[in-house]
Amino acid sequence: MGGAERMSVNIAGAMEEDGWESHLVVSRSGGGLEAHLPSGVNVHLLNKSTFYDLGAFYNLIKLFRKHRPLILHAHSTSIYWAVLLKIVVGDFHLIWHDHFGLSDQLDKYPRKDIVVLSKWIDRIIVVNEKLKDYWRNLIPYRKEDITYIGNFPWLNLPEKTKCELFTFLNLANLRPQKDQITLLKACKILVDQDRKFKVQLVGEYVDQEWTNQVKDTLVDLNLEGFVELVGPVSEVSLCLAKAHAGILSSESEGLPVALLEYGLAGLPVICTQVGDCPKVLSSPDLGILVPKSSPEELALAMDRLLSDYSSNKLMGEKLQEKIIREYGKGNFLDSYYKIIPTTT
Repeated sequence: MGGAERMSVNIAGAMEEDGWESHLVVSRSGGGLEAHLPSGVNVHLLNKSTFYDLGAFYNLIKLFRKHRPLILHAHSTSIYWAVLLKIVVGDFHLIWHDHFGLSDQLDKYPRKDIVVLSKWIDRIIVVNEKLKDYWRNLIPYRKEDITYIGNFPWLNLPEKTKCELFTFLNLANLRPQKDQITLLKACKILVDQDRKFKVQLVGEYVDQEWTNQVKDTLVDLNLEGFVELVGPVSEVSLCLAKAHAGILSSESEGLPVALLEYGLAGLPVICTQVGDCPKVLSSPDLGILVPKSSPEELALAMDRLLSDYSSNKLMGEKLQEKIIREYGKGNFLDSYYKIIPTTT
């Protein structure tokens, strides 16, 4: 249940709400996010076991021939099968949505195979300006077909039920990019200063080696009473309702859906200066930005919220207004409709 998965659900639901016949094809299996889809979205599970699963790919071909979609919107690595589908059956508008989170390290992950695939891709949507500039430089003859459209949150928020103890929510899958260990080191600084608080780490165990490092660090720093490793949850909205603040300690990001969800829930936010996070938190009254990989700066920011939460709640309220105004579903659809075919 990462950002790309959440956005695939968000877009499928938003399109259905806006009057489109919407189908969500899941390459492998279902999961907790299915509960967030409106009943009008048609969900199809391919149960793919490997990239070379011919049976699953044949089922994809059958789905296409049955429903004949005008647009096929592929997220992240699904583009490989989407291009293969277009080669085999053709005649649909193919949009690739690049959610690549390591946008601050593009030199290490050039992904030049996409240049070859771009022959069959009609449009590329990217989630931040760095990715847009990267692809426009790599395939300059396709500049007009590469568009930045920001992610958008899509949640049904329950009534707020704050935890008794001040709670920071870290909504991020467990992998090195999200750098939960820097957050744990910041927590240790605050514990040594006798601060009282709680941190919830909510996310999938994507990288087992990193997950083990996080667990070991949590124990080594004696943080068991302060940090809860919650793991994956399907109802993120319930976690948002209980938290006092949102926090991201990532080394690299695109436009994190978690940051938008923090804002939509009205939480004051602490975030590292990576990806498009500074664009969202564009002024000090919208949130606190800190350097990446700096436990000391992160601890100072956390202490600021702990020391004067009533004043800093205003940051969350102002961020909520900005998210609704600039990153809502309507903004996404307005931009989306400008790049898709207008005939059916």
